[in-house]
Amino acid sequence: MLEYEELEEIIDTVTSKITLANRMGELETLLEKWELLDLIRSEPVYETKKDGIILVIGDSEVKENNLDGIIKSLGLDKNRFEFCLGYDKPKTYQYSKLQYNTNYRAVIFGPVPHSSTGKKDSGSVIAEMKSHEGYPRVEVLSSNHALKITKTNFKNKLEELISENYI
Repeated sequence: MLEYEELEEIIDTVTSKITLANRMGELETLLEKWELLDLIRSEPVYETKKDGIILVIGDSEVKENNLDGIIKSLGLDKNRFEFCLGYDKPKTYQYSKLQYNTNYRAVIFGPVPHSSTGKKDSGSVIAEMKSHEGYPRVEVLSSNHALKITKTNFKNKLEELISENYI
């Protein structure tokens, strides 16, 4: 057991390190290293249900029944999936219902119009959801550097989410 003076010296040193880390913008890193990061989290981390709905949204040349086949081949329950396919439907989709809705686990985007109702002040609804709290995880499907839903990238994305134990 330490004497009071020895303990006070340690407290002063720790306080100095915390103050310096804060000034240098490294407080989170320091607290994470000390496994004390939860001390500065003012709000609980938002988490969705692991068995929640996976929304697939965007224009797709792949038919919904083909996507259902991929889902089934991976052993996933097709009832967990909600589809909003096409180019016009995503324009008016109620994206606001996704925010702080723990029933939605992920949103998988294909091509969607930039002028969608859910974009608010952001450049697109995808940017809006990625940059604001309370939305489910956002995944974007692309092929040849363009947003696109293909059988291959859809299957690969689901396999990735499964391997992460996310879905």
